[in-house]
Amino acid sequence: MQTTTAKKIVILGTAHGSNVPGKCSPDRKFREYKFSREVIAMLKPRLEASGFTVFVDMPGDEVPRPANTELSLRCKFVNGICAKFGKENCVYVSIHVNAAGSDGKWHDARGFAVYVARSCSAASKRLAKTFCDLAISRGLRGNRSVPSEHYWQANFYVLRNTACPAILTENLFQDNRDDVEFLSSQAGKEAVATLHLDAIKQHFAK
Repeated sequence: MQTTTAKKIVILGTAHGSNVPGKCSPDRKFREYKFSREVIAMLKPRLEASGFTVFVDMPGDEVPRPANTELSLRCKFVNGICAKFGKENCVYVSIHVNAAGSDGKWHDARGFAVYVARSCSAASKRLAKTFCDLAISRGLRGNRSVPSEHYWQANFYVLRNTACPAILTENLFQDNRDDVEFLSSQAGKEAVATLHLDAIKQHFAK
């Protein structure tokens, strides 16, 4: 691990791996694990060029199983970095794609969402709101109502058990045909990567 005293630390979280079933479009052509890692491969060097120190929790295509092992190892990785650099200097951004159902069928729900833990810091909420506001301004809201806070709350393990400000982004829906078509394109990947880059930069600039 680096020994730099940099004060802008970004930890990027990959989606569940290729060995986790069900994380794909109904036709199985779009895979969440692959999209997440492709976006991170675009995002990481851009963040580094902007002065951030960047870590990726599980860059490999496969993740440890069972699920509780995977999630605890992710949190251990994040919290180790927080202990080294100071949690106030770190953010954790886990990059995913949403799903409206688990029935293997196409659905109508579309759009971006960002989650924080139910008991989270004000910094986590501020980071999430920055993401949501920027996504809306760029036409990624979709067709669902947005909470008044401009973030969603959930009991996700990696959000409630990490020391630093932490969010989980759901970048459109893997079971919506139009969203999948967009995310599968280079323009879609670029839009998601740029959203993350600009939101993180805005957060640290405040």
